[in-house]
Amino acid sequence: MKSSISFIHCADIHLDAPFSAMGKEDFSTERRKDLKKTFEKIVDMTIEHDVDFLIISGDLYEHEYASRSSIRWLNEQYKRLGQKPVILVPGNHDPYVKNSWYRSYPWNDNVHILTTEKPEYIEENLGVYFYGIGFGTFYQETLPMQKQPVILQDRFNICLFHGTVDMQFAKSAHNPVELSFLTDLGFDYYALGHFHSKKEVDIEKGIVYPGSPEPLGFDEMGEHGVFLVQLTKEDTVRMECSFIKTQQRAYHEVDVNIDGIDSYDQLEKRLDDVMETYEQERDIFKINLKGRISPDFHIDLEQINDKLDKSCFCVKFNDLTQPMYNLEELSEERTLTGVFVRKMQEKIESAHKNGQAEEKEIFERALYLGLEALIEGKVDL
Repeated sequence: MKSSISFIHCADIHLDAPFSAMGKEDFSTERRKDLKKTFEKIVDMTIEHDVDFLIISGDLYEHEYASRSSIRWLNEQYKRLGQKPVILVPGNHDPYVKNSWYRSYPWNDNVHILTTEKPEYIEENLGVYFYGIGFGTFYQETLPMQKQPVILQDRFNICLFHGTVDMQFAKSAHNPVELSFLTDLGFDYYALGHFHSKKEVDIEKGIVYPGSPEPLGFDEMGEHGVFLVQLTKEDTVRMECSFIKTQQRAYHEVDVNIDGIDSYDQLEKRLDDVMETYEQERDIFKINLKGRISPDFHIDLEQINDKLDKSCFCVKFNDLTQPMYNLEELSEERTLTGVFVRKMQEKIESAHKNGQAEEKEIFERALYLGLEALIEGKVDL
């Protein structure tokens, strides 16, 4: 038995995921290719770092969409690892159901799938006991633990778990557990999966979510990757854990303030200034145009989208602008609108003098909301 082991811990790859088109031709196809490139990169890292094995903590592929050719491709990736074991547990997107590829496909000999019926695997050459808690159906509110784990003192003990830990809701269909439940099991490392953002639940006890190695949407911004882990057995088990980026692309939601802009030249200049800080050709953008603009300036989203689409892999615009009013002119009107503007300006000025920043902001917001309602149909005094 080795006194030290190393491995890659990944989860939530979601091969063959059905990406929404986002208005770009071949976007879904390209993103599915990205998922394969990312997994191939993970296999490359497993080889280059010469770790002992690879762990996949659920949602490797999309059960409803995974093709035989993609499953065959997966198995070819596993073969590249030679004798290095691949230990995995099914997740809620690739559960161990009757027609699961995990059941029907002739996987390579180095692939070990931990299921409800057979949750254990011992790698004798490395001295590692693996125990898996995954999914046998698409929805599970209770843990499918037909056999309790038995911690082996003379081995490294690793738990693969796909589910939610310490979530603040009464019910979950995704293997809900409290942190104390996991720690009481007594494993040396807990290879978690299900959350798509990196989350160190309890790094001291080796309880971590690596997140999805490739982001899948705008709710998954930031860095994505895998954990490179080393466990060393001394008086106790010591852990070293580092995060390695693997993603092909990143998602960005960018707010662009275009206050006062009244021409496309100005708008394009503002967008160029903001976008030059990003990897435009590589990444995926949702750009929210905000601020107050002249009611006479109409933004053609298709026109600006066509311009940036040439420099960005994919971009989508949202027009969240609001009309800009000439408050000086409106305040001089002998109308209900004029009275409203004067009253609100008094409140705004009073809040400013009294240092009431929050109240000032509320009054300013109320002023513009009121104007939007009033200007649709002015009422003369």
